Amino acid sequence: MTDLDDLDHAIIAALEEDGRRAFREIARSLNVSEGTVRARYRRLEETGVLKIAAFADPGHLRTGRLALLFLRVAPAHHDTVVAALCRHPEISYVSTMLGRADVFAQVLVQDDNELWRFLQNQVRPLEGVLDTEAVLEVAVHKLWFNGRVPLSPTSAP
Repeated sequence: MTDLDDLDHAIIAALEEDGRRAFREIARSLNVSEGTVRARYRRLEETGVLKIAAFADPGHLRTGRLALLFLRVAPAHHDTVVAALCRHPEISYVSTMLGRADVFAQVLVQDDNELWRFLQNQVRPLEGVLDTEAVLEVAVHKLWFNGRVPLSPTSAP
């Protein structure tokens, strides 16, 4: 885990508001040099803390089917299933979960038939996959990751 200071958090917050915001503008707003922002950004990106990405709302796409996959996976096969999913260009996001599923993946394919083929030929045959659930995503109403962890009740003033 990377230790972040107040300046790191401020840079992240600025980029969360607008991922295309110029380093010069961020530097001015934080009273630091552009070089400092650039170096901090590079470190945050290299350590995996920060990634700038674009997201297309599936409700606005003329073609394509965005689906959310929930997989139950045998514990001994978790890492190999995750690695296999990450290799597919159709998969845009993979995470480990606690709850109704062990692994979550977001997949973008051409249509419902392609989704069915992808599940039948690429996901369900993976050794260790016990169960799959696919949910179609038709509209995004909020997409926001602010990176801030709320204060716990014991640490609140």
